[in-house]
Amino acid sequence: MAALDHAALLLRSRAGLKAEPVSRARLERLLQESANLAGIPIDEYVSMVDTQPAAFADLLDRVTVQHSAFFRDPAQFVALAEIVRKAADGPHTVWSAGCGNGQEPYSLAMLLDETGRRNWQVVATDVSFHALAQAEKARYTEREVEGLSHERRRRYLTSAPGGYEIVPSLRRSVRIAHHNLARADASSVVPESIVVFCRNVLMYFGREESETCIQRIANRIAPGGYLFLGHSDSPGRMTQYFEPVRMAGALCYRRLVAAAPIAPSVGTRAGDRRPPRDPRGLLTEGDRAAANGDLRAAVRAFRQATFLDPNLAIAYFQLGAALELAGDPREARRAFGAAGLAMMKGDGSEDLAGLGGYTRRDLASAIAFKLTRTK
Repeated sequence: MAALDHAALLLRSRAGLKAEPVSRARLERLLQESANLAGIPIDEYVSMVDTQPAAFADLLDRVTVQHSAFFRDPAQFVALAEIVRKAADGPHTVWSAGCGNGQEPYSLAMLLDETGRRNWQVVATDVSFHALAQAEKARYTEREVEGLSHERRRRYLTSAPGGYEIVPSLRRSVRIAHHNLARADASSVVPESIVVFCRNVLMYFGREESETCIQRIANRIAPGGYLFLGHSDSPGRMTQYFEPVRMAGALCYRRLVAAAPIAPSVGTRAGDRRPPRDPRGLLTEGDRAAANGDLRAAVRAFRQATFLDPNLAIAYFQLGAALELAGDPREARRAFGAAGLAMMKGDGSEDLAGLGGYTRRDLASAIAFKLTRTK
């Protein structure tokens, strides 16, 4: 079936999703259902998925199932509490990789708050812009908060139309960012982490993508740090990076001690090395500053990148995201508008590495979402 093959290729090339017999059968059913709802033949629907970012995002969300629950698999959270208790003092990061609609990262933030570790942060990433938008809203129905105890509801939720909203103090401890686990290194998005939760994500990947994903995750975990996977995940070969251990009775994977870093060249101190002062180097600098919570430095770097290249849509988009996080929605909206104008003036040759390998259509969809969402 040509339409099915085309859709599977789109999902594999853009999001790393595997095309095994069981998943293909499910994909065929989803495609047929969506085509019927749209009132068009299936090949026309797949063509729409190929050319319209919103249609692709909708199919991706349906295929990957973004729904989750608070404190899903409680044993892993008990293990996390033990890790936190034993960890050395100092700031640490917990990465929720494939965060879906946000229940997992907010569960992590609740547990960290309960331990009293105020200098820990949670970074939540996902491939789906729709899922990230839901996580940013942090609003959940009565059914979606069933996993929370009465005490946690009292401390961390407030009433909102249709259900509940995560309290602002907890939301501030979770940083939400876009990242494609199957296609991009996370060094510019996620600081070195002591714990990574990547649950029921690898099950969507093929063997090659899964092993590459494990390598990327390993690169962001501090030696001795921990990785938690879902029961449905098949990670493939991990022994190069991790050893299986039991923490408070739960199975997880401990990061092996990495090889010593290569010494810098003679006459160059490691601290003196900086990205080149060109637009791409400034984007990298801004990403790192944002990941470390230095939003002023991030805004400065992204703004400098727009000065050097006024047609670089990614620079304006990242500037808008940083301004939004810094609490300046008016200037953020202006930056997103400038990103849209730059996209319209572009000739299609722009390097989109700043968004983790995503396409121009994906960037256009993200800009449109930022400009049209409810204020």
